[in-house]
Amino acid sequence: MELRHLRYFVTVVREGGFTRAAEKLHMAQPPLSRQIQQLEEQLGVVLLDRQSRPLQPTEAGRFFYEQALNVLERVAAVVAMTKRFGHVERRRFGIGFVGSTLYGALPNLFRRFRVAFPELMVELLELSSIE
Repeated sequence: MELRHLRYFVTVVREGGFTRAAEKLHMAQPPLSRQIQQLEEQLGVVLLDRQSRPLQPTEAGRFFYEQALNVLERVAAVVAMTKRFGHVERRRFGIGFVGSTLYGALPNLFRRFRVAFPELMVELLELSSIE
């Protein structure tokens, strides 16, 4: 089983049928239908009630759909986090401040910034009020 099989199945369920799913996936309907049949054969269960319109997942299909969504979301998150590694050292952000702000809002602002943008290297530069 490959990730594309999960994407195919999720799209078929979301679109309620093979024709609309095939259009959304930019592929022909017969190969998409065959991929889902092969997935069902591999799993040994029927995932879709092909008699209903719009197409409905079976009980096993609903379970598989939820799990497939979780897997695809997790894979997307892992890919995004991994891509950040290549950008951490290249992206720097400098913040100039006067010393008196260390006792005010700056520490809290800095913490929130680090949570929102963990991929950035933040440089704090203490400056005089003239600078």
